[in-house]
Amino acid sequence: MSKVPVIVLSGFLGSGKTTLLLRMLQEASAFNLTPAVLMNELGKQDVDGHLLQQASPDVNLAKLLDGCICCSKKSEISDSVKQLLARKPDVILIELTGVANPEEIVDALTEPLLLSRVKLHKVITVLDAENVLDYNSIFASDRELVHTLRRQIEVADLLLLNKIDLVSDKQLTSIQKAIRKSNERSLLLPTTHSQFDLELVFSSLVSQEPAASQAPAFNRRLQFQARKPAQPPHEPSSHPASFSRIHTITLPIDEHFPLTQRIVDRYLAKWGAALLRAKGYLHLGPERESVLMQYAGKRVNWQPASFESAPYLVLIGLDLDIEALQADWHQRLTASRD
Repeated sequence: MSKVPVIVLSGFLGSGKTTLLLRMLQEASAFNLTPAVLMNELGKQDVDGHLLQQASPDVNLAKLLDGCICCSKKSEISDSVKQLLARKPDVILIELTGVANPEEIVDALTEPLLLSRVKLHKVITVLDAENVLDYNSIFASDRELVHTLRRQIEVADLLLLNKIDLVSDKQLTSIQKAIRKSNERSLLLPTTHSQFDLELVFSSLVSQEPAASQAPAFNRRLQFQARKPAQPPHEPSSHPASFSRIHTITLPIDEHFPLTQRIVDRYLAKWGAALLRAKGYLHLGPERESVLMQYAGKRVNWQPASFESAPYLVLIGLDLDIEALQADWHQRLTASRD
């Protein structure tokens, strides 16, 4: 029985991983590939999963919510992958949270019952060109997170330097030099909206030639066979935690409340650099128009959505004061009613 290739999508919060995943799902059929997806989200509510299912209703999807796949959810990876394997996919795509260390995922996949059924194809790391150089200073107090972000770059087979339309040519040159100090071997592609020729990723899955011979520049240190067997569940991992000070909070919203974009924009702006990511499905105005709101890198994006369930907002940040966030949100909604 041939092993199913696994592609791991890594990168910090808001870098463009889900955008890339959507493109991979849409274009997989052109390569006669049937993909399956394991998606992990830090929050209790699923945002990206709904987005994927809206774009690809028939996708084979497994979700791990309310925790990082490489920490609190690591023990659930095996069951989720086995669930996907039962659907006989040609490739499994694993999208990590923005604070996950890809090394931990590879360790989890080396469980004996999985090692005979899956093989690592590539680790793709997506980088936010506008913000990547600031991470070391922003997260200096969270050494685990700094280590995780560094490893996301170092272990990648393919690096996408995304959102280059938001930086100058001079900045782009500086960013590329900084990335090369951490990873000088792997292919580095400047992109916007995570767009690049997916033949670089998919062609070797349908070719008879070995993948390594077609992409000699890719980093091969994380091939499953080259790593130690996964540790038994009762033994603690030798890897450090991926982060120590990242918190998440989900704010429920009255389904019948006429929320406005202005209320949300002002609320997000109040928390400054502490708020790293926000996303959610909201109902705006008297007509309660359904929209998907995404906040990353101090930029807010609004787009129409087909979402009929109760609205909610997920916040991810550094040392978030959950009580203050909840109280301020409640105060804003109360004031808007008066």
